[in-house]
Amino acid sequence: MSYNEGNKTFEVVTAAVSNKRLVKLSGEKILHNTVTSTDEPIGASLYQGAVGDEIAVSLLPGAKTIEVTASEAIAAGVDCYAAADGKVSTLPAGAGDYKKVGKSMKPASGDGSIFEMLPYPAFTITTVP
Repeated sequence: MSYNEGNKTFEVVTAAVSNKRLVKLSGEKILHNTVTSTDEPIGASLYQGAVGDEIAVSLLPGAKTIEVTASEAIAAGVDCYAAADGKVSTLPAGAGDYKKVGKSMKPASGDGSIFEMLPYPAFTITTVP
């Protein structure tokens, strides 16, 4: 497994992507980010592409993806949170404050598996009531 610095190639799904537009993940693929202002973009398209095309995306915030260890199975394209023993998990169901650390770029098969994550530049606290 490897990590990526700067640009990463993704397959276009659902609708065409225009050049220089913010895009978000849909599983391990990209989806044009025009739905709402609260969508979480992963970067900006470097080219336009039709459904099924592969296009390059400049990752935000100009960072690289990293490999981390999962504490559970994690789907691609979901927010990741700090977990015990230096691992990463999805948002726990229990009440508490959790540090969001990134977005999964590839799925993790289960506890101890290594997967690719796009780290967020600053921690965001998510509170589960």
